[in-house]
Amino acid sequence: MNFLFDFLYGIFGYLFRILYSFVANYGIALVIFSVFFRVILLPSNIKQQKSSAKMMRLQPKLKRIREKYQDYNPQERQQKIQMETSELYQKEGYSSMGASCLPLLLQFPVLIGLYGVIQKPLTYVLNISAEVISAFTEAATALGLQSSGNRGAYYIEPIVITNIEKILEAKPEFLTTYANEIAAIRNFDFRIFGIDLGMIPGNIYKEMGITKESLFILAIPVLSGIASLLTSLLTQIRQKKTNPDMQNQQMMGCMMLFMPLWSVYLCWSFPVGMGMYWILSSLIAFFQTLIIGHFYAPRKVLAKVMVEETVNRRAYEKMKLTAREKADIEE
Repeated sequence: MNFLFDFLYGIFGYLFRILYSFVANYGIALVIFSVFFRVILLPSNIKQQKSSAKMMRLQPKLKRIREKYQDYNPQERQQKIQMETSELYQKEGYSSMGASCLPLLLQFPVLIGLYGVIQKPLTYVLNISAEVISAFTEAATALGLQSSGNRGAYYIEPIVITNIEKILEAKPEFLTTYANEIAAIRNFDFRIFGIDLGMIPGNIYKEMGITKESLFILAIPVLSGIASLLTSLLTQIRQKKTNPDMQNQQMMGCMMLFMPLWSVYLCWSFPVGMGMYWILSSLIAFFQTLIIGHFYAPRKVLAKVMVEETVNRRAYEKMKLTAREKADIEE
């Protein structure tokens, strides 16, 4: 598992190194990455919308299946409905899971990779050697910096960036021994809107008290929950329009609440950089859903599919008729 994490950290570190070389600001690099990743997910989201159109088409058939077994006992009825529904999905080439789960599944390796590059920017973004980082982190630990204004041993690298001048005051010999590394750290902008991206909202009340900066940081989890809730509400509204007889509505309601609450927990417990990514990603997903819903409305997609199927069926019938006429002539 550690090998997998290190692999993801290395990939995302390389990507952020490239982005940072162009924009010279870690926060802006994070914004660009968020937009870029959502663009990559766009084909999957469009596929999901087209899948919704297929579901609209299947509704009458699904209703007939449910009516067919309404007089059976509950257990047998459920089994029969599930079996025949599965056969229908297979026949029609419809997947109830694939397209909808892919965007969510892809989020996990992204979050793992982001966690690595935010937790260890010196290692994965600035590409500083482990020996040099060890010297700086030991100096920071000796000064007691990890217990004031920061996130503990796991976030010691962001602490070094934020407190580089204090470390150099205590260790002036570093100025000659690690001149190139110090220049890179001094020039590394690890903040956005003046906020250290390595700060954790859950630790702020212990570290900063009530300040404008701490209030902004504490707002990150709240904003992430609101952004996630908007996307969940929009998704559920569209699913109800597509599938008014939707089963498991109680489960859908639970999921609608689970994602915003999970977002709040995620952004409360992890660095601000991850929270900002999550908010931006949720907002982009919300507007993507609106735009895709306009251009790929299920009824429009369904009408197009039905026209294409009619054309294909007529072409097939014409081909069969031509083949029959040819056979009659040969006889």
